Amino acid sequence: MTAEDLEKRLGESTPAKFFFAVAVGERRYLPEVEGLLLDQLGTLDFRSEIYCFSDFSSYYDLETGGKVWKYLFAARECLPPEQLVKVKLTAEQVQQKFLSQRGGRTCRDINVDPGYINGWQVVLSSVKNFTHRIYLEGGVYAETTLLYQRGDFQALPWTYADYKSKPVQAFLVKARQSWSSDSRIGEG
Repeated sequence: MTAEDLEKRLGESTPAKFFFAVAVGERRYLPEVEGLLLDQLGTLDFRSEIYCFSDFSSYYDLETGGKVWKYLFAARECLPPEQLVKVKLTAEQVQQKFLSQRGGRTCRDINVDPGYINGWQVVLSSVKNFTHRIYLEGGVYAETTLLYQRGDFQALPWTYADYKSKPVQAFLVKARQSWSSDSRIGEG
């Protein structure tokens, strides 16, 4: 096999539709957080409705100081999936701008989880290792959260409850449609 054959075989990655899942204790932070993230990623394409994340999990309630609200928003331009590390590290920097002191400890007032969608899956990033996560680099892990099969999103044993909910599913359907309508990508 020649180097040219190998390059052709390996090819380039298929661009993906990137999004951010933003959880906050106070909604007043949302416009600023969204602006800071889009400064790094481009223009806004669309948003999900805001929903009460605390209805699905109390995981962030103590840290954010009460009931947690969450929504997702997508960037207009599709990017190579290998950009996930850079995007997650940017999100971590944005989170650092929203720290406060509560009960003698430093708490995040916001949580940002970037991810992407393509024709086959929804992938989320994390800085926490777990059995189903794959290390990428720079302290960032990736996990396939949902599979797209037979015209629908299929949950996995570790899929977060809110990713099975109507507001998130509606957002993901729209994101996948946006991804597939990009003439540079197609359904290939």
